[in-house]
Amino acid sequence: MKTRIIMLLLISLSCTLFAQKNDTELLSINNQFSEMSPTRREIQEQSGLKIVCERIEEDGFASAYESYSFSIENNTVHSISEPQWTYTLLLKGGGESIIATSPNDIFTIPVVENKDEYDIDADHCISGRIVFRGIIDGEESIVSYNIMLDLKPHIISYSEIIKTVNETNTAYSIDFTVRYVGSDFLRVGVREEYSPSLIMQTIEEPFVAHVYRSSINAFNYAWVWLHVYNEYGEDEITITLKNLIGDSDITGVQTIHSDFVNASVIKIYTKEGKYMMQITNWDDLKELNQEIYILQLCNKEGIPFKTIKYQKGQ
Repeated sequence: MKTRIIMLLLISLSCTLFAQKNDTELLSINNQFSEMSPTRREIQEQSGLKIVCERIEEDGFASAYESYSFSIENNTVHSISEPQWTYTLLLKGGGESIIATSPNDIFTIPVVENKDEYDIDADHCISGRIVFRGIIDGEESIVSYNIMLDLKPHIISYSEIIKTVNETNTAYSIDFTVRYVGSDFLRVGVREEYSPSLIMQTIEEPFVAHVYRSSINAFNYAWVWLHVYNEYGEDEITITLKNLIGDSDITGVQTIHSDFVNASVIKIYTKEGKYMMQITNWDDLKELNQEIYILQLCNKEGIPFKTIKYQKGQ
């Protein structure tokens, strides 16, 4: 029975899958990609083989701008001999083009080149198929894997964000890298709490962009917007930066006496970090409006030893 099923499968594929290694060979137009029927799934499951790739989800969606490696999950009690891989993409005018073949255990497919040659669907994806053939217990087994290669750009990841506080302890800079594909540049925007403006920057460093932004208020939240786009679509990520001193650290006039004992100079900033004035007597704080301020306490040498949030008492 097993032999009969495999023979039927080989007959249905014989007009389309050949062992040629010519990368530009065109296969029969009749072999269009489609959803596998339940019968075919059952046959694949009965074969005991499964094509797997750790970097691709079960739905088969991947990026056209990345390379992927595939292997065979062998759930049979027999070893596999004479492995043969074939990777094809669906052409714009119909038919398929063999992109790569390999007799190795691990099969790596390249990034998509000359994407205009291939059929691009409404979701801006190119359809591909990976076919594995091997001999198990003296008989040939075949298993296939449908892959959808997305032409839209993709932000892969970003590194740990390094924060460096300035000398006044009122602002900080951020430094990190972003990995992305599908575009030659990365757009970065920063918006701070209580500020309506989004300050944008374009970084023309393909694949890996180094992001550096300074003068971010240390006492408020901020948001970093990463954005990539091309002719097919876009991708974006928003990163939240928590304030370095939380609202629970706001000091009122009735609780700061001990802090001012060693302060010869008190520098006053707005909550956005803009310098206002300096005073030498904490009683002068009573003249401030009932808003949140940033106070920098300095010793006799003018060196700051503490920075706090301050709100005038009711």
